[in-house]
Amino acid sequence: MANYYEGDNQLNLNKIWQEALEEIAKNVSIISFDVWIKSLEVVDLKGNTLVLSTTSNSGKQTIIKNYKDIITSSVNKVHRAIGDVEIIVQSEPEEVEAEEPTSKTIKPAPQSALSSSFNPKYTFDTFVVGPSNQFVVAAAKSVAENPGASFNPLFIYGGVGLGKTHLLHAIGNYITETKPKLKVVYAPIDKFTGELTEALRTSKNGIISEFKNKYSKADVLIMDDIQSMIGREATQNEFFNIFNELHEHGKQIVVASDRPVSELKQLAERITSRLAWGILADIGYPELETRIAILNKKAYLERYNVSHEVINYIAESVTTNVREMEGMLTRVVFYAKMMNKNIVTMDVAREALKDIAVQSAETIDAGRIIDCVCKFYSIKKDELLGRKRTKDIALARQITMYLITELLSIPLEAVGRIFNKDHSTVIYAKRQISEECKKNRKLAVEINDMKQMLNGK
Repeated sequence: MANYYEGDNQLNLNKIWQEALEEIAKNVSIISFDVWIKSLEVVDLKGNTLVLSTTSNSGKQTIIKNYKDIITSSVNKVHRAIGDVEIIVQSEPEEVEAEEPTSKTIKPAPQSALSSSFNPKYTFDTFVVGPSNQFVVAAAKSVAENPGASFNPLFIYGGVGLGKTHLLHAIGNYITETKPKLKVVYAPIDKFTGELTEALRTSKNGIISEFKNKYSKADVLIMDDIQSMIGREATQNEFFNIFNELHEHGKQIVVASDRPVSELKQLAERITSRLAWGILADIGYPELETRIAILNKKAYLERYNVSHEVINYIAESVTTNVREMEGMLTRVVFYAKMMNKNIVTMDVAREALKDIAVQSAETIDAGRIIDCVCKFYSIKKDELLGRKRTKDIALARQITMYLITELLSIPLEAVGRIFNKDHSTVIYAKRQISEECKKNRKLAVEINDMKQMLNGK
């Protein structure tokens, strides 16, 4: 067994906990580990009980209910002398808070290393990983750890509010903290265009060397909203030249867009071909479990006291826009504070969101979803629910199962009974459609359209 004793014969609790985390990670989902386990901190050892702290009472209750046994057995496996685990709340808030997180809740990179261009709240630790974004997060981390050595360029794309900008800032924050000597330049295309226009307007004889040096001398260039170059010929020309120079010298380039390269046909072909040189990574629409995890993590970091019913209610109401979903959570917390409520309940949430089209999510049922899919694909209901197995019918049936499991809290067995199938068929359909959406942009858009139809948008 490893030696866990320091010079003063005291147990090295942090070392034990780090090894226990490795064991725990083998037995819980990535999302559960990221949201609930990783942020626990070692406080003390009382007898044979390891004391761990979390930041909220709701987080404490969730951890005790769902993960305490796994944590205890993992710690015991690492060090046999520790037989139990206690979860405490390190600092319980007196009231519901709606302000931005403080330095105590999210630890930014040291100010000396952190570029002012990057939001210190947007890190890899605060980004919730799920099936829809595992690949893009892995690619982003690889680039951050080894700029210019792996994927170059890294092209991140996905719909509005899914976390593209968060990942760009996470890359920037990681590099500026761990590799402070590297010059990291970040700019949305609108800013890039504005600086170019100003340089051209003020420079004599059209010389814009200062502007060029800022971007062409970067070790890492991170650019957002690349689709905004469409229709801007001067911007495209300058970006093309800078891209070539950086790429030739092995400098890392990261860009983000709201659509894949294949749909940026209005950009010059010489640019789109270069954007496709590296790796294309799609941020998909988060599935229900991931949406719940995102809201739980935000509540945890912000120390919001929110019931699980409210978290699920919001997660089921907004299916395609993480930013909108988080905004709704902030709204209900702020409303609770105004009403002098110490916890956000369903009654508070419904009142706070009464002016937002959330109620429609409550009226969605399996019948509506079936009708929606039939209408969308122009097929008959008895064909969808029957035994016909033509390619188009089989796909529509899988999509229907996927949507029901995504939008409704119905047991898998019950979903299977709708189609005269067992629950394993439902699980397979959900997995198949989820995986296909990552590769097939057209299918992802179609499913998103159906979700919008069902939510009355």
